[in-house]
Formats: sequence, structure tokens, C-alpha cells
Amino acid sequence: MENEKIDKIIIDFLEEFNHMCTTTRKDFLIRERIVTYEHSSSVKRYNITHQIRRKKNEWLIEGVSTVFWIFKKRFPLLRINRINDKIRFTGVFTSSFLDFDITLIESQLKEYLEICKKQPEDVFAKS
Repeated sequence: MENEKIDKIIIDFLEEFNHMCTTTRKDFLIRERIVTYEHSSSVKRYNITHQIRRKKNEWLIEGVSTVFWIFKKRFPLLRINRINDKIRFTGVFTSSFLDFDITLIESQLKEYLEICKKQPEDVFAKS
């Protein structure tokens, strides 16, 4: 399978994933930092959309929040690596995925989407 076909499969997955995030209210991220010189913590909320960045045989899906129109915060979600005729998932919720044949990428991405749908809202929202 060529990388262009894998690109199309991953882009279709990403559209479905972003739709799932907006309908289930998992399209934001709350980061809490404890400030050592004060007696409290600071909480920041980022509205994110998931985007893809591609290198030669690697696709990185990450949540991107635009703070200003130039500066972007990036939060990695899933890294997909192609190693010869095998695919490897690394990232959040990927411990159950072993290296698999390249022809199974569409079904494995659907399974990953189902795993993400079953997660509680605060798993996506808090870090």
C-alpha cells in the first residue's frame, strides 16, 4: 500500500475523530500547574482541534490550540509509524495495539476511535 492511500485513510479517520470530539465535548484541554511561590494553582483551558503532521513514513496526530494567530500549542495524541509492511501505533490508549499488517490500518483506526469514545470526558480534558 502506498503512503498516499494511507494519507487518505488517516485524513478520513481524523475528520471522524474531530466530529466525535465536538459531539462528546472532548474538544478542549485543561492544564493545571501548581505554582510553587503561591498557595494555589493556575488553570488554563485550551480549545483544540486535532490535526495531522506527516514526515516520510510517520504521521503525528496532535491537538492544536491557537493562542494567537501565530503561536500554537501542540498536544500529541497518536503517532503512526510505517516500518516496511507493518504499522505501529504509539501514544495515548495504544497499549493494546501490537504491530500489524498495513492492510489492517483502517480497521485498527476504527478500533482506536471506539476506544477513545469509551473514555470518560476528563481523561481527554485534564492533563
